[in-house]
Amino acid sequence: METGHLNPPLTRRLPGLAVAAMASLGAGAIHAAATGIHAEHPELARLFVVVTVAQLGVGLWALLRPTRLAAWAVAAVNAGAVGGWLATRLTGISWIPGLEVSEAPQFADTACALLGAVAVGAALSASLVGWRAANPTRLAMPSLLIAALAVPAMFSGGTHVHSHSDTTAHAHDEATTVDPVTGDTVAHAHDTTVDPVTGDTVAHAHDTTADPVAAAGWPREWDPAVGIDLSGVPGVSTEQQLRANQLIQDTLRDLPKWADTATAIADGYKSIGDAGTGVEHYIKSSLIEDDVLLDPTQPESLVYQVDGDKRTLTGAMFIASARPTDDPELTGWAGALMTWHNHGNLCWDLVDGVAKVVGITDANGQCARGVNTGGANPMVHVWIAAHQCGPFAALEGVGAGQASVPEDQRMDLCSEHAHDSSAPAATPKPYDPTQPIDLSGTDGVTPEQQAAAENLIAVTVVRLPQWSDYTDAEAAGFHSIGDGATGFEHFINWDWINDDITLDPDHPESLVYQPQPDGTKKLLSAMYMLPDTVALADVPDIGGALMQWHIHDNLCFTTDPVAPRVAGITQPDGSCRDGLVKFLPAPMIHVWITAHKCGPFAALEGVGAGQIVAGEERLCDHAHGEGF
Repeated sequence: METGHLNPPLTRRLPGLAVAAMASLGAGAIHAAATGIHAEHPELARLFVVVTVAQLGVGLWALLRPTRLAAWAVAAVNAGAVGGWLATRLTGISWIPGLEVSEAPQFADTACALLGAVAVGAALSASLVGWRAANPTRLAMPSLLIAALAVPAMFSGGTHVHSHSDTTAHAHDEATTVDPVTGDTVAHAHDTTVDPVTGDTVAHAHDTTADPVAAAGWPREWDPAVGIDLSGVPGVSTEQQLRANQLIQDTLRDLPKWADTATAIADGYKSIGDAGTGVEHYIKSSLIEDDVLLDPTQPESLVYQVDGDKRTLTGAMFIASARPTDDPELTGWAGALMTWHNHGNLCWDLVDGVAKVVGITDANGQCARGVNTGGANPMVHVWIAAHQCGPFAALEGVGAGQASVPEDQRMDLCSEHAHDSSAPAATPKPYDPTQPIDLSGTDGVTPEQQAAAENLIAVTVVRLPQWSDYTDAEAAGFHSIGDGATGFEHFINWDWINDDITLDPDHPESLVYQPQPDGTKKLLSAMYMLPDTVALADVPDIGGALMQWHIHDNLCFTTDPVAPRVAGITQPDGSCRDGLVKFLPAPMIHVWITAHKCGPFAALEGVGAGQIVAGEERLCDHAHGEGF
C-alpha cells in the first residue's frame, strides 16, 4: 500500500535556526519601539538603531537563507545585545551618555534580553548540531509565543521614559501641560515660562536677585505616600531628574530589607553610638571605599529613628569613597537636587572594639578624646520616610555636616531654614533625654553652638549610664565628697580634674547621684570639670547662652589625701577653719541625663549653685526645662 502521501517529505535544515531567527526579529522590534524615547541622548539613540538593524538583519538572513554562518551571526549579535543589557543593569556603562548609572530591570528590556538569549541559545545549537534531515519547520507556535512576548514589550518600551520613571505623553492643549515625571496634568499659569533643560512649565521669578532654585520651591516636603516630584528645578537636566527619581524608587523598594536592626547587624552594620541624638546611624565600613555609588542594595549606612528601645528605619546615608564634596561625579549626578556633605568635626574612638562618635572638635579643631578623621568621605541621605526638607535632606544641627557651598546655598536643608532669614524662630521644646534632643529657640545661639550643646548632651545620655552603679565608679577611682544629705551626692575622681581630657562621659571628673530610700543611688548627671588652671572667664564658649559654667570657691574639705570630703564653707575672710582646706576652683558644668526644671545644663540650687562670672544673671533655662 502506498503511504508516502500521508507524511511530509524530509528536508535538510539546521534545527532551531528558524526559532533563533524569529527571536532575533522580536528583540529587534522591541529595540526599534524603544529607540525614540532615548532621543535626549543622541549617541544612545544611534546605538539603539544599530542594534535594531543588526538584530533584524541577522534574523531575516537566518530565516531566508539558513546557513551556519547566519547562525553564528545571530548568536554574535544577540550575545552582544544581552551582554550590554546585563552591564546596564549591574554597573552602568560610563562611556555611553544615558547609561552611566545602573538601572532596575523593566518589563520591556527584560523581555528583549530574554528573546536575545533564546536567539543565542537556538543559533548556537543549530550551528553545532549542523545539517539534519528533518520535517519542514513548523513556525506557527513559536511565532505566537514570540509575538505574545514581543508585542506587549514593544508597547511598554515605546511608551516609557528610558525605564527610569513612569510615562507621560505631552499634552498640546493650550490650557494644560503634563509633568514629565509624575504624569499629572496641570493648568498653565499665565505668568509662566518653560525651563529650557527640563521642558517643565514654571512660574516666572520677578525678583532677579532671588535664588532660582529656592524660587522653584526646592527642596520640597517629601512624603512617599504622596509621590515623587523633582520637576521644575532650574539647572537640573532631564537625565539628572530621572536618575534621582529612580534612586528614590529603588531605595523605597530595597532598603526595608534592613528594617530590623538585627538583620543589619547580621549583615555587618554597626552602630556609631549616636542614638542619643534621636537618630542612630549603622555603618558598614567595608562598603565605603569601594567603587559602588548610590546603590540601595549596598548602602554604606542605615539611618534609624530612635524612640526608647525602638528603632525605625527611615533612610539610607550613601557614602562615597574619599574625595572632595564638590567632586564633579557627585555634583553632576543629580545637579541642584542634591548637596553632598561630610563630617569634618567629629571625634572617633574605639569603644568595645567598635568605632564610635565620642564628641566633636573644639574651636582649635582638636578632640578631647579620640581622633578626628577629617571627614574625607562625602555623603547624602535618601529618606524612605516623610521629611519636611525633601528626599535628600541632611540632618539638622551638628548632623548637617559641612558642604562645599555656603549654608544658605545648600539644597539639603529646608528652604525656610536655608533661604529665608525672616523665618520665624523655632518654638523651644522641653528637654527630655528619652526624646530627640532639640535646643532650638534660644535667642543669640548660633547653629554651631546649638549643635555643639546638643551633641554634648547626646553623647552624655548614651555613654554616662556606664556609671549607673556607684560601686563601679568607686572601683574606677571615684570618691564621694559626703554631701548626700543635700539630696545630691557628688563622686569625684580627683586624678582626672587636671588631666587633658574634658567633656567626656567615659572620663567624667564628677558624677552626681541621688540617694534613694532603699540605700541605692540613682545616677542623674555628669559634672564636667576643667583643670583648676583655667579661669572662669576663660571657659570654652561651646553652647553660647545655653550653657553657664560655675565654680565652687567657698567650700572647705578635709585633708584626706585620697578622698577629701566637704566639711563646711569658708569664713568671712575666705579662709577655712583649722584642719580644713580650700582647693583651687575648677570651672564646671552639669549635663543632666534626667529632665531638670532649669534645663540640661542647670546648676544646683543654694550653696550647690556655686559662683558664676560677676555681672552675669543666674541661668535657669525655662524654655528647655521640665514642665515649662
